[in-house]
Amino acid sequence: MKIGSRRALIKALILLALAGLLIGLVEITPIKAYLGPSQFQKIIAQAGLMGPALLVIFCAVGTCLFVPVTVFVAVGAAMFGPYVAFACVCPGALAGAVISYLTARKLGREFVYSLLGDRLRNYDGLIERNGFKTVLFLRLMFIPFAPMNYGAGLTKLRFRDYFFATAIGEVITIFATTFFIGEIRHIWISGDHGRLFSARMGLALGFLIALALIAKLVQSKYESKPAPSLRDSHRPPDERSQ
Repeated sequence: MKIGSRRALIKALILLALAGLLIGLVEITPIKAYLGPSQFQKIIAQAGLMGPALLVIFCAVGTCLFVPVTVFVAVGAAMFGPYVAFACVCPGALAGAVISYLTARKLGREFVYSLLGDRLRNYDGLIERNGFKTVLFLRLMFIPFAPMNYGAGLTKLRFRDYFFATAIGEVITIFATTFFIGEIRHIWISGDHGRLFSARMGLALGFLIALALIAKLVQSKYESKPAPSLRDSHRPPDERSQ
C-alpha cells in the first residue's frame, strides 16, 4: 500500500471511529436524555443571562451530532422570541456546518476520492463548478442539515461556495421558521386565539409560503438548464461556453 493511500485510510478510520464514538455516546450513555427539546430548554433557562450564548453553543455542537436545527429553532423561539432565537441559531448552525464540513474534508476526503472511479470523479468536478447553486438549492429545500454538511466535505465543493450558500440559505429558512414559531408562542402564552388571524400571523405564514415559492423557483430554474455532460468536464471553460 502506498504511503498516500495508507494515510488516507488512517484518516478515514479515525473519522469512522469518531462517528462510532459519538453514536455510542448518544445511544448508550445518559447523554441521550439531554438531547431533547425539553432538556435543552431547562438547561438554557437555568443559565440566566448566559442562556442565549448557551443556545449558540448547543446549536453548534448539536448540529455536529445530527440533532435537527429545528429543535434549537423551536427552543430559542419559545424561550427568547423569534429575533433573539434567530440571532443565536444562525451563527450556531453555521459553526456546526463548518465544523462538520472541515472534519469530513480533512479526515474522509482523500479516502473517498481514492475509491471513486473516473465517472464519479467527473461528477465530483461538476459539483465543484456548481457548488454555490447546488448548496443554496438544497438549503432552501430543507434537506437534512447534518448529513449534507458531512457529505459536502467529502466532495470537491469549494469551502467559500459552501460557506456563503449555507449562510444565505440559513438566514432565509431560519428566519421564516423562527418568526412563525415565535408567533405561535405569543398566541399560546396569551391565550388570545384571535391572533391566529392577525396581520403578524399572516406575515409569518407569508414568510413560509414565500420560502416554499423561492425553493420551487430555484428548483425550476435548476432543472430547466441542461445538465452538462461528463464529456464537457474534460473540456476547458472557453470551449464549454461555445
